[in-house]
Amino acid sequence: MKMDSSKKPLVPFWRIGKRLVLPSFIFCFFFFFLMSKDELVEKFLGNVSSVVESGLAYGSQIGMWLSGAFLVQRLITVFFWDGLLAGISGRPVPRLPKDVTAMILFGVAVMGVLATVFEQSITGIWATSGVFGIVVGIALRNVILDVFIGLSMHVEQPFRIGDWVMVHQNRRETHIIGQVIEINWRTTRLKTTEKNMIVVPNSRMGEAILTNYMKPKPHFRVDLEFVLDYSVPPNRAIRILTAAIHSLVDDFKFLSAPEPEIRLHKSFNHGQGYEVRYFILPVNISPNESKHIAGKSILEHLIQAGLTPSVSKEKILLEKDINYAKAATDDQPEPSLVVANFDLFAVMTDEEISMLKQSEKKMEISAGEVLYEEGIEEDVLYLVAEGLLRSYYLLDGSDEEKKIDHLSVGMHLGEDCVMGRQMRSSSVRAVSDAVLIGYPGSIVRKIAKGNGRLLALLNQNLSLRRDKIKQSKWQLKPKKGAKKKSKTSVKETIQTFFSDLFPDSNSPKTETS
Repeated sequence: MKMDSSKKPLVPFWRIGKRLVLPSFIFCFFFFFLMSKDELVEKFLGNVSSVVESGLAYGSQIGMWLSGAFLVQRLITVFFWDGLLAGISGRPVPRLPKDVTAMILFGVAVMGVLATVFEQSITGIWATSGVFGIVVGIALRNVILDVFIGLSMHVEQPFRIGDWVMVHQNRRETHIIGQVIEINWRTTRLKTTEKNMIVVPNSRMGEAILTNYMKPKPHFRVDLEFVLDYSVPPNRAIRILTAAIHSLVDDFKFLSAPEPEIRLHKSFNHGQGYEVRYFILPVNISPNESKHIAGKSILEHLIQAGLTPSVSKEKILLEKDINYAKAATDDQPEPSLVVANFDLFAVMTDEEISMLKQSEKKMEISAGEVLYEEGIEEDVLYLVAEGLLRSYYLLDGSDEEKKIDHLSVGMHLGEDCVMGRQMRSSSVRAVSDAVLIGYPGSIVRKIAKGNGRLLALLNQNLSLRRDKIKQSKWQLKPKKGAKKKSKTSVKETIQTFFSDLFPDSNSPKTETS
């Protein structure tokens, strides 16, 4: 189970007490010394001069005021700023309001020292400090501007610590994207996706246009554009791109709600533009990192389907190209075009591939449609030509589906029935529109009996499927010795190969070819 990152554990009591030990000790020391000053001086410093005695008197009173302000400031910080407000917001409180609180308390303490200890008029002090403040304000106007804009940003809260923001500059390529890690008196500090820290003056933050990726909702939309040739039918392009982006959905970084979608965007001279739109949680993944992962997945699915993004080109036709015109209306990929991209056929000879192609059957299923259900008997091996599917099982006594694995382009499924005459061990549903190629299990077994590499690959894939089902049902994590287990599975496939060459008479798998 995933823990909710928004709920932070309570701060241990010993850690709170540790932060209060020093100010409490200093306050108690001066309080005790002030209360028993006369007795201590008479007992230990009987012959002390009047200068030292007056110094101790003034020092104890000044220490009482300052230590009291220190203790009150630490109590407010621990229980109000870092306790109550941080617990309500779920974020650490910036340093700026804590420093403002400390300045106010120590300012009151200094005024108290001047009024009670030194018996000075506070009105005269304020008048003198006003003139001095004007001079300092003129000299430090930029610093003061940063301070007051920092205070206004804290009141308005256009962003908070942990938010991902973009600071707009004059040109798009100079925009600053980063995560807010600190807001202090003069500057706001951002951590970029390159793990660098950028220090921006608060006055600059107040003047610039900001984009907060986490407001008004914590998720953020990312748009990617891909251009495909006009010969690729829109339905096929949307199917491939939908499968590529849905394969990344995990509800931790890439979200299923709002649902990713594909839209036709701009039309260019060299092809049709498609906009891939998906949503992320910037707390768990940065926008740039998500673009890298999404772009990699899309390119892999396009390559598996025999396609590449379109580029500007010139084509000279010397004669009428009938096939070129037909390609724009053909929505289904030819199996012969995609077979070469499957790992399954890399271990087969041309004669074996030709034998298998004679019995192939294409089928198309829509998003949400079930390919087969758990428990049925079906002697067919499927290859995913385009789209994305999901294997799952139903929890006992309910209709809730438990995901096992994603099945994307280039993967084959159905070995549980083909290789073992067993019932389907899981159900399979289409996540996006998908195109599959089916092969009869009898033909697959016939070829596998003469091809040990193919038989080993099928059995290894079957073993991996069973392991994933066990991990999903029992919430098991892959062990560190997984590589050693894969070596033993090779031995098992070799034994299975010989058992299929010389089958037992009692085995229900025996067939005549």
